[in-house]
Amino acid sequence: MGNRCSKRPRDNNASSPTILKKQRHEQSAQWESESPHLLPSSDSLKKIDVPSASGANSDPYASSTFENGKNYYVFLSFRGTDTRKGFVDHLYQRLKAVGLRCHTNPVFRDDEDLPFGENIGENLISAIKRSKVSIPVISENYADSEWCLRELIHIMNCKESRGQMVLPVLYKVTPKDVRHLEGSFGKAFESCKDKFEEEVKQQGPLALRNAVDLRVFKSENFADGREGELVNELVEIILREQQHDFQPHLPVNLVAIEDRVVEVMAMVDIACPDTRIIGIWGMGGIGKTTLAMIIYKRLFDKFKCRSFLKDIRETINREGVKCVQSLLLSDIRKGPKSKVHDPEMGTNMIRLSCEKKKVLILLDDVDHPNHLDNLIGGCKFSLGSRIIFTSRHKAINCQDKALLESTYWYELQKMNIENSLLLFSIHAFEKKPPPKQLATLSRDIVAIIGGLPLTLTVIGSCLKGEEDQRIWGEMLEKLRDVPDEKVQQQLRISYDLLEGDVKKMFLDIACFFIGIDKRIAPYLWDHKLCPRTGLKKLIDRSLIYVDDEDELGMHDEFRNLGRAIARPADKKPWDCSRLWKEEDVIVLRRKEENENIEALRLDRRGSKEFMGQKSFKKMPNLKFLHVKDVDFDGDYEGSLAELRWLKWEGCHDYFEATNFHLEKLVVLDLSANYVGGNSISENWRGWSSIKMEKLKVLNLSHCIGLKSTPNLSAFKNLEMLILVLCICLEEIDPSIKDVKRLVSLNLSGCERLKKLPEQLDKLENLEELVIDYTAIKEIPPCIGSLK
Repeated sequence: MGNRCSKRPRDNNASSPTILKKQRHEQSAQWESESPHLLPSSDSLKKIDVPSASGANSDPYASSTFENGKNYYVFLSFRGTDTRKGFVDHLYQRLKAVGLRCHTNPVFRDDEDLPFGENIGENLISAIKRSKVSIPVISENYADSEWCLRELIHIMNCKESRGQMVLPVLYKVTPKDVRHLEGSFGKAFESCKDKFEEEVKQQGPLALRNAVDLRVFKSENFADGREGELVNELVEIILREQQHDFQPHLPVNLVAIEDRVVEVMAMVDIACPDTRIIGIWGMGGIGKTTLAMIIYKRLFDKFKCRSFLKDIRETINREGVKCVQSLLLSDIRKGPKSKVHDPEMGTNMIRLSCEKKKVLILLDDVDHPNHLDNLIGGCKFSLGSRIIFTSRHKAINCQDKALLESTYWYELQKMNIENSLLLFSIHAFEKKPPPKQLATLSRDIVAIIGGLPLTLTVIGSCLKGEEDQRIWGEMLEKLRDVPDEKVQQQLRISYDLLEGDVKKMFLDIACFFIGIDKRIAPYLWDHKLCPRTGLKKLIDRSLIYVDDEDELGMHDEFRNLGRAIARPADKKPWDCSRLWKEEDVIVLRRKEENENIEALRLDRRGSKEFMGQKSFKKMPNLKFLHVKDVDFDGDYEGSLAELRWLKWEGCHDYFEATNFHLEKLVVLDLSANYVGGNSISENWRGWSSIKMEKLKVLNLSHCIGLKSTPNLSAFKNLEMLILVLCICLEEIDPSIKDVKRLVSLNLSGCERLKKLPEQLDKLENLEELVIDYTAIKEIPPCIGSLK
């Protein structure tokens, strides 16, 4: 494996962390409410890891998980016997309430038989170095722990060398006792110092003195000893420090944006005490979202209650307005996602939550009258609040007429020719001016594009590295054939230049794979098509991107373009290759064969009403299928012979289908199967009934009925096993030894899982083992023998 696991020097009251490679963590509202380990996110669900330090006996807050290069935000150093169940727990819970995610993982606990080691200690120190803020909670017995002192030494070194913020808390001890090692605090150090390594014995007292010389927070004196007030003060300081680190990510290579920012900021007029609503409108691809995000970043630190909701139109189309309402409530309340049963209820909850609060809200891509009504209609914000929304239309009607009448409108105009040429050259010539032989062609192309940043970026990327003037001339002619302001037709040119197989990948991403892990998506496509090479081409041409979570994404103009190509309005559903709209379920009623259909997503109603083995026999070329809350029953002989990817939401705990042979299936996604109290378990009949010898990815995340993994011996070709948030999972079936090709095993959030099977030593290809948020106490020695 890429990362080895060994044990750090043990503190008698300390837990120890795992240092196995860790990937991003899927989050569920259910587990948020049940587990003390996972804290909700804030500001558009951005997550902040807060590793906890040693000093706890079997303490869920006193250990950490690390990944090479992973940056943390807050590092807590404390003595578990003194503060674990009191002050530190209160601080932890408050951090949780405001959306700071404390990142903990009790692996090695108070076990006298554990040998000493170095690697985990080294990685814990590495986590201190990669943290933004450290809070050493110095209590009566803090100095009798060698590891607490070792942490403090490194914390103070990081303050000196890296400018790390350090917020020392003196918990029921005085600065004098800590500085001079007097009183009971000094006695604790004296009683144990002979057991310490010489480095800690010498540098520990110095680190304590340096810490006390900083601005310290004395628990006995702060707010007359009210610990809750001290916790609030610490959290407010951290939030102020955090404000610039977790704002919306802006595109690189921005051109001519500052003048527009100044104009909008004049409308915002932050000095004005009134509530203001600003609507930024303009055509697609002109840069509304980018401009709004810059404004949001400028205002971010002036508001405690804030929310940035991106791509509202698509989110509502896909998940419903209740999902967006829940996200807004989570941000405003600074807590976990709220359950919204219906839009009217959600609107009332938002009104109550926003009442008398000074808020900053950015609503991106509002295009329906109900959007504003459902999200901010009727809200009585506190004076000084600022609401910003973007839209393609100025004429948005909503029931709250007062809202629209008070809106300041800003129309975003196209870029002028000089700035357009500058942006185009950044992508076509890597920030250099056009060479002499291409200067005229460049200016002509830019003039025809008409000042749209998205199109300038994409066409420039398409021509990058191309020196043949004839090819540039052909691009110019293609653009001339596109009617003015037909953005999608301009973008269509970049799509038309792709090879056939890459075009198919683009359409699949636009229709089904936005938000899918970039490592998993290529499994849909035959390896002969070189899918990873195809993804790189799409990224290089600015047609798609990979976000901070390693998930695929694309601009909404490209998403709309891809879906328009895949499902033209003038075609019948059965003449298209990809179907995802609710009304397209009509194809399942047809008696004729639907050989054109290669990918199909059905909503809950459509799936239940029409799905059956006869329908799928009429789709012989189906490769991708996404269904919700359905039961496969009947004889499936001869059906789904070409299926490569099955996402089955709401799979029940019974399985009645026969001859369910998915011979070409490579991805089976059964995640989130806990509908109506039913959930598949390790005894589910489907494990033995479904034949899928070529399966490479098995996703069982959120399957709360699993107490053990199923027998895996039939999955000889499995490469990725994902068990995120299987909160009842207690055992990994020994048959995992038969999965010789397994590369990644993700057990993140399996909080009842206490040990790993010894059979892992048979997995010679294992590269990634994720065990954060588990109850694993020790790592089998066999792990050290893996690659």
